[in-house]
Amino acid sequence: MTIELPDLTELDEPLNRSAYLDRREAAHYCRVPVSTFDSLRRRNEVPYPDAEMGKHMLWKRTTLDAFLEAGGTRDSRR
Repeated sequence: MTIELPDLTELDEPLNRSAYLDRREAAHYCRVPVSTFDSLRRRNEVPYPDAEMGKHMLWKRTTLDAFLEAGGTRDSRR
């Protein structure tokens, strides 16, 4: 007897994940400490948030993916 499992490779994100990341999640996603992410954000070296909920800034994964694919915070002059 063989059990066939559904193909889950088409899912973009796990069903229990939010479409937006808060600053802690965004920092983790970018693999930097929260303090570094906050510093980069204050210097406008990370993308502007896609949304705000009260005082909380939120980023989409696609925004951070594009940022990281473009080199992230690496200095392009090097």
